[in-house]
Amino acid sequence: GQQQRGAIASILVMQPRVLVLDEPTSQLDPLGTREVLAALQALSRAGVTVVLAEHKPELIAEVADRVVVLQAGKICLDGPPRAVLAAPELRELGVTVSRYTEAARRGRERGLWPAQESLPVTLEQAVAGFESLRGEEPRSHGEGEPRSHGEGEPRSQT
Repeated sequence: GQQQRGAIASILVMQPRVLVLDEPTSQLDPLGTREVLAALQALSRAGVTVVLAEHKPELIAEVADRVVVLQAGKICLDGPPRAVLAAPELRELGVTVSRYTEAARRGRERGLWPAQESLPVTLEQAVAGFESLRGEEPRSHGEGEPRSHGEGEPRSQT
């Protein structure tokens, strides 16, 4: 974990305009993971384009504003995190879905999640969705929806 943090820090010293990372949280504990993700989000807000290869859908949904799923070098899916990470094609592509997406998908099969409602990818989206189904006013969780970008504004990509 410390080596990973050191490697990331040494790259950041160079102040790159584009940062490409391959599973930067793979060897980190939950606290270290949160710290790295917060740093990546801050870099993105500061105008750095972050391209992130990651296998944890919950993390991707929290930090990315665009998700690209590749298979054998070809783009299979491309779009906002919630749309891509809950796409039914993921299973066919061998991509892991978040536990929250899977819970809502199973709920949908049992009539507990409306067919027209988007499947959640994050915990906050799942809680809000299930609360609304119970007739409760959803709590404000910060939905984690992708932010819109103007022309020329940098994007984080996964």
